[in-house]
Amino acid sequence: MDSTSKQTTSQRKRSSFVSSNSNRTVSSLASDSADGGLNEFNQPVSASPRKSSVKSQKPSLSPNKNSPLRSNTTHNKPTYSAISSPNKAPWRPPGRYQIPDILKSSENTLRPVNASIKTAARSKKSHLAATLSSTNKIKHSPGPDSAKKPAQPQAPIATTNTPQKRPWVPVGRSPQVLPLPALPAAKSNRPHALFDSKMRKILPKLKIMDLNPREQYVGLTKIGSGANGAVVRASKRSNSKYRVAIKRCFIDDTDTPHLAYILREIRIMGCISHANLVGLKEASLWGDYVWLAMDLMSCSVFGLLCNISTGLPEPLAVCVLRECLQGLIHLHNKGYMHRDVKCENLLLSSTGEVKLGDFGLATPISRNNTARLGTAKWMSPEVIREIPYDEKVDVWSTAITLIEIMDRVPPLYYLESTDDIFAEILWGPAPHFTFASPSNNIRDIASWMLDQDARRRPGAKDVLQEINRQINDGYLECASQADLAYFVQHVFDKAD
Repeated sequence: MDSTSKQTTSQRKRSSFVSSNSNRTVSSLASDSADGGLNEFNQPVSASPRKSSVKSQKPSLSPNKNSPLRSNTTHNKPTYSAISSPNKAPWRPPGRYQIPDILKSSENTLRPVNASIKTAARSKKSHLAATLSSTNKIKHSPGPDSAKKPAQPQAPIATTNTPQKRPWVPVGRSPQVLPLPALPAAKSNRPHALFDSKMRKILPKLKIMDLNPREQYVGLTKIGSGANGAVVRASKRSNSKYRVAIKRCFIDDTDTPHLAYILREIRIMGCISHANLVGLKEASLWGDYVWLAMDLMSCSVFGLLCNISTGLPEPLAVCVLRECLQGLIHLHNKGYMHRDVKCENLLLSSTGEVKLGDFGLATPISRNNTARLGTAKWMSPEVIREIPYDEKVDVWSTAITLIEIMDRVPPLYYLESTDDIFAEILWGPAPHFTFASPSNNIRDIASWMLDQDARRRPGAKDVLQEINRQINDGYLECASQADLAYFVQHVFDKAD
């Protein structure tokens, strides 16, 4: 009985407690629904309706228009849905971290887009579209009349590497330097065709060689150098006794004066043959050089003077003078003047021959010659004044050369300024011997050849006739070629 009564009593107390609590909970729910005091976690906020305001009021989960506990305060109804997504971030005013970086975005737009970035963007876009379509299907169920359409197969995304597009560049001057136009094609396959045609025109065919000179000549040894290039000694491959001196001249098609200099020398040496003039054996244009095979000589008179302490004795000087005059007479008879007679251009052979060479400044006598050409200390007054002159300028230069042979130096050797040299020649005393002691006959012949007036100056033929007359009369002594050859051999043997 006691246990039964105790159980009944406890059951009564429990039922009364539940009923009282249930009434209180319902009333509090009613008041909270009117005041907006419950949040989504059913936590009571405030039970008094007087403390509620428009800002703190929230829409209820199930609003009831007929509820007597509804607030009388007028406010606008919310336009958004009562059911909000729990993942949606609450609205916040834009802060510093949300300000877009315009410069960075402009760099990204101007930068070329890689194919991998384009592919990633396309896949992201397709994924977003699929997500939106599934969300719409959940929120809005299709009506009974709508038929289910089969899904369209998506085209495969191209994964090939597309060429990158160059960024846009403003229209303006191109920064690249355009290449020069191609040079016009040569009219001939041979190099230096113009020079080659002129050389073939002035030379006999027998003196033109079309083969490689390096294959035709052997034993090339340098023996000197000039303004046009080096001079070497060589012998023919087919005949070792055939020895020549080869001058190699560079051909530059743009250097017209230099080409004219070479052509003049080729014309005279190739077309005029004399025992006292250096002759041309053959010529060959190979590559950028013209090879001139000439008579091989032992040395020049200038080279001989450099190896002795005094000038040549008078008999040897007269011998050299006679040989030089014979070469000039033949050159003048052919219609040319030399314009550069000096010891450097007088060559000696091992047998005592004397030959005049270097015809680069030679010119026809028939032309109106007024150009100041030659070497300053050997120039005649009319050449310095640049008035018309003829072959008698060679007679003046030969007289200066005679003084150089016997004195070992030319007159005015102590002057270096060209203006001073010209002034001394025009208005100074007549050139004369300084260190040598020649005979009066040689002094008179030299003074006769150095007349300031070219009209009174003798020709080369007149001077040679006078020297031969005095030699025959015994007034002058002249050495033989054998004596000259012995002297040259003795000097160079002693120098070695």
